[in-house]
Amino acid sequence: SKLGRIRAGFVVKQRPQITDRLFSVVTGDNIRELRPGERAPIEKTDEEWFDVLGEETFTILRAHGTEPPGSHEYNFNKKDGVYHCAGCNTPLFKSSDKYNSGTGWPSFFDSLPGAVVTKTDRSHFMVRTEILCASCHGHLGHVFPDGPKPTHLRHCCNGAALTFVPQAAHSVN
Repeated sequence: SKLGRIRAGFVVKQRPQITDRLFSVVTGDNIRELRPGERAPIEKTDEEWFDVLGEETFTILRAHGTEPPGSHEYNFNKKDGVYHCAGCNTPLFKSSDKYNSGTGWPSFFDSLPGAVVTKTDRSHFMVRTEILCASCHGHLGHVFPDGPKPTHLRHCCNGAALTFVPQAAHSVN
């Protein structure tokens, strides 16, 4: 099955040591580190997620995949509104915090308070800080300390991990 092939390509990672907290000082007020053993408020089986999300979004949100740079329409979206998690519809980022990072992925210098959590990602022979939806723990992308002021952060997200709600349909302070 497609779900079996997606699962087969990933290796279970060891839990990083507490000393591996890469951005513990840099993350600011709107991000917190995922606590060891912390469960997502919204939980489903892999089969339930696959049925709801479809293959592409499941591969990114649940199997920690990455879309090719420049391949998603949200990289070029300039409309006012709010970006939500494609898995659980939690509001994550305001369009006013989006900027062109030149990476080919939608990038934001801040997230909505409490919307994302981080964890150390040691895949692909490097150490990065992964960002996850705080509600369903879906993989959004990674955060880097090379963004613009005022946070100096770059939340580099997969467009397929997001949905966009135009400003007229959504109100966020």
